[in-house]
Amino acid sequence: MTHPHSTQSTTRDHALASLLVASMLVALAPGIAAAQSEAPDCVAIVAEMLAPSPSAGAIRASVGCPSTGPVTLANRWTRRGARTASERTTLVEASSLVRDGRLYDGVSSVVRDGNYPVADRLAALRVLVSYADQGFTVSQQGEARDAKGTAASKTRADASSVTGSVPLRPTVRDEIRRELSRLAREDREPDMQWSARRASESLGFAMAPSGKAAVNRKP
Repeated sequence: MTHPHSTQSTTRDHALASLLVASMLVALAPGIAAAQSEAPDCVAIVAEMLAPSPSAGAIRASVGCPSTGPVTLANRWTRRGARTASERTTLVEASSLVRDGRLYDGVSSVVRDGNYPVADRLAALRVLVSYADQGFTVSQQGEARDAKGTAASKTRADASSVTGSVPLRPTVRDEIRRELSRLAREDREPDMQWSARRASESLGFAMAPSGKAAVNRKP
């Protein structure tokens, strides 16, 4: 007998597998991989990231893989089930260093979905805040295993983001502004509402009386 939940899970796993295979093919194509600085060990890092509980080193090393890294990081965010506080913290550290549309979409889906644990949603919100922070936009390509030892130790003053192979939409900051406004106004979790308000303030988005975030026009 096939259970609906099992069928949905299998379909989702197949879709993810196809996406990962496509990304890996890009990484293995010499010309494209060289252009994107995809290190040879990124395939091994993908394998580690697909394990039930990847190491902190594997999560951080994903930062240096512009094709496969954002996909595997997004997958760790969107997977259902319990995760340790350590994994959550490392995911925030690594994801905040990567500018990629696939990772942004994965993290955004966790923030919006009230079925995820609030701890995961709050962690994902921290990543979105880093994406919207215009003072954190210096870009460089990473090296996979070098990122392992340095990603967690970077500070805001000297950290630089790694550009993934799928660029962010130019509207990302405005999208985040609107999402923060929605969370502050409508979310059922008080902690999400409070954090969204604080994030709006930190980014210079004033909360209008209606609950909508108003753009700070100061230069």
